[in-house]
Amino acid sequence: MILDCHTHLASPHTLPEPFFAGWGENIRRLLPPDLPERHRAKIAARYRLERPDPSGDQHVSELNAAGIDAAVSLIVDFGFAFPEAFPPLEEVFALHHAMALRHPGRFWVFAGIDPRRGSAGVDLFARSIAKWGVRGLKLYPPCGYSPSDPALDPYYDLCAQHKLPVLTHTGPTSPRLSFQHTRPMDVEAAAQRFPNVNFILAHGAVVHREDAALLAEYRPNVYVDTAGFQVAVKRGEWNDTLMRYKRHGILRKLLFGSDWPIHAEHGPLSGWMPRLTGEPGLLTAAERSWILEDNHRELWSCT
Repeated sequence: MILDCHTHLASPHTLPEPFFAGWGENIRRLLPPDLPERHRAKIAARYRLERPDPSGDQHVSELNAAGIDAAVSLIVDFGFAFPEAFPPLEEVFALHHAMALRHPGRFWVFAGIDPRRGSAGVDLFARSIAKWGVRGLKLYPPCGYSPSDPALDPYYDLCAQHKLPVLTHTGPTSPRLSFQHTRPMDVEAAAQRFPNVNFILAHGAVVHREDAALLAEYRPNVYVDTAGFQVAVKRGEWNDTLMRYKRHGILRKLLFGSDWPIHAEHGPLSGWMPRLTGEPGLLTAAERSWILEDNHRELWSCT
């Protein structure tokens, strides 16, 4: 089964407008100064949620066309970062649960909860496991906390108890948020304290690649996903990344993730899937299968 381990529900209720506005503001500053304003505005407008899809119907069509069997849908708790643009967190959980019910077997929901919610957040996570069958925990440290904060220990205890992985953002994000606590090494203390919990470094194959590869090589419970690989392909960096993982013998720690719909402006998933595993001959058929299928299956079975 091919699993995309990094996607989001395409809704302004789950991916709020200020998140995308930050990207747009930054890209306008990066454009050539002599570019006409109408072109600046057009390019900046690409950095927003262009195709809302709260039902998941469009996403399933993308999955089908790309030959992907299921996708992890990650809840991000923006409640502290964008309080005026983010609905009550339980409503966000309900939206994801409704999408999963509408498309049985196609979406594995990861609960996202900011640890500053205290005991109420821990209770919500426990209920979401028991009532909605969430398959993991999603952390977004740019909202203002470290993935190794002891306040997350009750969440990690639940993950250990229920054999659920943790996927945590690494690298830059919307300029409206902090880049503090987003390096792979920020996860190291938690991974050491909780050796029976598997940690996935989101975007680790694309940003902070040296540190991500180091942790994947030497920490048994640290994995890396490929979310954002589209950008690395366009920059001509992706083949080098795959070869580094191959040389270091850590392709078994690499998990396919697309970050849909964040990179939808680059084109449909079906067009990117052939490029995920690099140039023809770079990886063997077995190695391609590890990234697309086998590593996911083993990650869940060994937690």
